[in-house]
Amino acid sequence: MDWDLYAWLKRGNRRKEVLKLLVNAQSPMTTNEIKAKLKVALSQASFTIKELSDKNLVECLNPKDKIGRLYKITNEGKVILNEI
Repeated sequence: MDWDLYAWLKRGNRRKEVLKLLVNAQSPMTTNEIKAKLKVALSQASFTIKELSDKNLVECLNPKDKIGRLYKITNEGKVILNEI
């Protein structure tokens, strides 16, 4: 277990909310869908997705697309979310 990553995720409520949303989603989600479900600004949703992606907790399924990128939680994201 990466305890630094665990602590980083635990201190960010929005990070946890996004991971919980993605783990319970029936299919991959766009940033716009995440924004609508969490009722936050698009910039906040995008920033949070980028943070989680940089830590390999979320992955983009279609990185070449500029609009409508689809995101899903990684196995590492699921493991660390279960610990929290």
